[in-house]
Amino acid sequence: MLTHERAETTAAEPSEPERRVFAVHGMRPEPGGYAVAKFSRSARPFEEWASELTQAGAERFYEQWYFQYGHASIADLAHLMLVLENVSIVAAIAVLDEQLVDAQESSTRYQSFRRRRYYTPPEIAASPLAAEYRATCDALFAVYARVHEALTTRWLERYAGERPPDLSDDEYRRTVRARAFDVARYLLPTSTLTGLGYLASARTLERQITRLLSEPLAELREVGAALREAATTRPAFNPQARRLRPLLDALAASGWPRAPELRAALEETALAEAPVAPTLVKYTAPSAYLQRTYAELAAAVAAYVPARAPDGARGVDLVEPHDPERELVATLIYRCTPYSYRQALAAAEELSAAQRAELIDLAHRYRGPHDPPLRETRTGYQLIFDLCVDCGAFRDLHRHRNCVQVLQSFTPVHGYDTPAAIAEVGLEAEYHAVMQRAGAMARALATLGAELPQYALPLGYRRRALFKMDAAQLAYIAEVRTRPAGHFSYREIAHAMFAAFAARYPTLARYVRVSDPHEERFFER
Repeated sequence: MLTHERAETTAAEPSEPERRVFAVHGMRPEPGGYAVAKFSRSARPFEEWASELTQAGAERFYEQWYFQYGHASIADLAHLMLVLENVSIVAAIAVLDEQLVDAQESSTRYQSFRRRRYYTPPEIAASPLAAEYRATCDALFAVYARVHEALTTRWLERYAGERPPDLSDDEYRRTVRARAFDVARYLLPTSTLTGLGYLASARTLERQITRLLSEPLAELREVGAALREAATTRPAFNPQARRLRPLLDALAASGWPRAPELRAALEETALAEAPVAPTLVKYTAPSAYLQRTYAELAAAVAAYVPARAPDGARGVDLVEPHDPERELVATLIYRCTPYSYRQALAAAEELSAAQRAELIDLAHRYRGPHDPPLRETRTGYQLIFDLCVDCGAFRDLHRHRNCVQVLQSFTPVHGYDTPAAIAEVGLEAEYHAVMQRAGAMARALATLGAELPQYALPLGYRRRALFKMDAAQLAYIAEVRTRPAGHFSYREIAHAMFAAFAARYPTLARYVRVSDPHEERFFER
């Protein structure tokens, strides 16, 4: 009897639903995000209704749930691809100064600077310094070309004996030229035109556009406005549509009666040449919080912190852990000055309790209901690395966004580096002359605006940046950036980060797969 009752109970139980895992393809960004958001608010299987979702339905959904109810996380679900061409390196650094993007910037190794050279900001173009600025940039490009040509000629001969036997003549020359570019790039001004592509969620793009619109430089504000237009009002580039439309036109001309029906079905996805995010980023505007806060912080730091000579020595400093309040005040001082983090920390100790409290309050005072806190408020990190490196190496390290990076303004105050290979081809005097000319130009541009000097500064000039991270991110940077095929400058810096970590935490460092920065594999790229 008991056995029979158990059998009846088991038979009445519902069967366990089948586990299903699948990818989704062919949805535009906003309907795609809408699909996942709606799925999270429904008990129905995804496929039952996802194929029916439209851009118009997505717009209605976002207007209600994102803008009226404030469910910000749903904007993380709409992912966009954006491309920028012919912006300055200054702008590229600013655009990519964002943690939650997956991005690639054009490598200087593969560009022809005969066609794409440098950007002249409107602030400079309208000033008496315009002619000298252009002459300085032209001089930098001229020496850049001479250094690259001389090193290519020298190294084609020097490395001929080490050339791998299976390396073709063309590949051998390309490899040598790429390595020569790694040295010549020190001369490229950060006004050099570049390109980049990246993937980001609509919420990240919204934050990014707001930040760029709040910047003091005209180029950055223009880029922010262009990104907003590209996402909200300008039809997106759709290679699928360009391939399919002629085929559909031919099909319609054949008289097939269902051709209009097919075209209508494809218009929503494969043929859509419409804005990718017309809803989610349309309300972006300059942030009064960012603008007022950074301006008043700079004024307060200038008033509270006595002037001193900044430490501009190239290298890495791993600062001892300290309490988050001191870290916040020191980070705010660091952000507003050219001082090292140790100098900023010492300055923070010299402030009165009231002055420290004022800086902390200023960091939060103007924050609106939709403003994320300043990046500088992210404190409590055990690993705080202060880097003073050439701007070229910084660009490579800047790509490691799984940490908090606080960037100082790029000015000539820390001087520049000189690769050893410059002396190898007898161009030291010419190199120093043009680098010093660029530094003088940058100091002159400071009379027009605090952020303008960087446009004249070559990638060989040093800049400071604070990297805060955990041990796993340190290990990742050390392993990736010390590999023998990498650029010699960032390899040295990444290894110095590892060495400082190993000195403090030898047990943890034992498991990091670091490479010796002195080991070179010239033919690996």
